[in-house]
Amino acid sequence: MVLLYAFENKKENIRISADYQLQGTQLIASYLIDDKDQELEDFYPFESGKNISGSLFPLENLWTTTCFEIFLKNEKTSDYYEFNFNSKGEWNVFYFSDYRQRVGSSKNSVEVKMQTQVFAGRPLLVYSFDISNLANLKFPSQINLSAVTKGKAGITYWSQKHNGQKADFHDPKNFTLTLNYK
Repeated sequence: MVLLYAFENKKENIRISADYQLQGTQLIASYLIDDKDQELEDFYPFESGKNISGSLFPLENLWTTTCFEIFLKNEKTSDYYEFNFNSKGEWNVFYFSDYRQRVGSSKNSVEVKMQTQVFAGRPLLVYSFDISNLANLKFPSQINLSAVTKGKAGITYWSQKHNGQKADFHDPKNFTLTLNYK
């Protein structure tokens, strides 16, 4: 698990850890939430034991409330994918040809599975999807695991790395993890 860091310390009593693994062509990403005071909005009541699969519920603007994100970038080019998920099973995926140059939504070519669990008394969200349908993704790829939370202190941006004067998950310098297809 990788600990995600808040861009600004807003005195929230929240910690988020994330992990990823590739099993064949299935990318599995998990987010463990430590929020004892249940400060997150649009997250509670958390339902453990949900298993949702298929097309799920593609939705725009998930980042305006609590959501979890994965960015997959080609190592040698500037194009990348952005995945957004929430705890309700709503999601979306976007393709960018360059930094913040969105080409469109790729939701028709991706089928996402979501599981909700409780691990050590904390909510755990697990998302998986087949990356073989991502036509422009090449290996090795770079990853940025991130989250946006909306809580009592407002919106907070979480990532394994923040580079620059503002939170920017799209910044190529924040893609610090590597995904290799074996």
